[in-house]
Amino acid sequence: MTKKKSESIKILMVTRETLSDRRYGLGRSLMPIVEELRQRGISADYICQIDLGQRATHWQIRLQHILASFTRNGETSTDFPALLYGLLERFNMGRLAAKLAAKQGYTHVHCHDPLIAAGFRFFLRFHFGCRAIWGVTEHGFGCYAQAMHEDGVRLGRHVMHIMRIWERHTLLAASWVIAPTSSGITQIAHDLKISPLPKKWHPLVHARPILNQYDKREARHRLGWNTDMVYLLSVGRIAPVKQFPLLIEACAKLKIKKDFQLVILGDGNSDPLQKLAQQLGFAREIIFATTEDIGLYLYAADLYVSASASESFGLANLEALVAGTAAICTAVGGVPEVVGEGALLTEPTLNALVEAMQRMLTDKELREVIVQKGQTRAKAWPDIIQITDLYEAIYRQVAAS
Repeated sequence: MTKKKSESIKILMVTRETLSDRRYGLGRSLMPIVEELRQRGISADYICQIDLGQRATHWQIRLQHILASFTRNGETSTDFPALLYGLLERFNMGRLAAKLAAKQGYTHVHCHDPLIAAGFRFFLRFHFGCRAIWGVTEHGFGCYAQAMHEDGVRLGRHVMHIMRIWERHTLLAASWVIAPTSSGITQIAHDLKISPLPKKWHPLVHARPILNQYDKREARHRLGWNTDMVYLLSVGRIAPVKQFPLLIEACAKLKIKKDFQLVILGDGNSDPLQKLAQQLGFAREIIFATTEDIGLYLYAADLYVSASASESFGLANLEALVAGTAAICTAVGGVPEVVGEGALLTEPTLNALVEAMQRMLTDKELREVIVQKGQTRAKAWPDIIQITDLYEAIYRQVAAS
């Protein structure tokens, strides 16, 4: 690729993540793409909420408080304060993206959220002469309004309908739409009543993660873990969609000879989960932690468990396969498409989860088979170079057309 060709596009990735979100969220999959694009001589940047100035953040919070004060009276089917907060933070990122696109000459703005895209599209009209091409990646399974609802932002029927119409118009106006699985793309089109599937919509998986590798004994030594205890690991921010209470209840029903320790890697308020574990008679408090080295925990754990109610992809699930950690995942969203036979799939119910965990902890042969299949699948997974090739092809195709 010549230098002249590489300089012909300039890409801005935009998310609504906070700094803590990036530890377990999109940053783990997007930053390697940005870095690979830069290696190719392509100008690429990635912004999130930490890039907002103090003034912009101040006005976002102030406006949210003002608007929320008009919606707190009476019971409604929609959680308007939470919805307004989500809309404002995403529109604020769209505003910043439009400003930077006009000021710094970005040719492509990649919005990792349709509401950010709607905000970008709105504010772009105030920057005359800016001709940035824009597109969207949907990171929820199915339409984004449904994903927000499942993630704890309660939406009533009428508000859900309006949000879906808004999302539909935004996606149809985008130059590209990406989802991390084929099933996810299909579900979005179904939810938004879009048929046939537009040619500019693409399933594009996250690249195979690169983890720091450890011997199990070494990893446990570094973490200060007991060599004789069974460690169960789950990963994800503390949010309703991750169903950590379900996981805790399932752990309380396990019948295994060795004592176990539940470890949850994720930001958020862990107090209610710790209290639930105490009520259910856990012998040990749950270990809650945050880390920049997820591989250390995966190599140290005996069993990785994801109890999510919905996942568009589930990057932590794929990381478990890469690490060779025996994995149990709920068969939701795009998870079966990602893990295949490399994890023991189960229904997202208490009895099913207990049965799956019991089987994996007591059947050594089953664990070994699952681990072998998982590692085989992980080794065949597309790497960052292959995935960046596909991103670059999309960017150049829309620019040419």
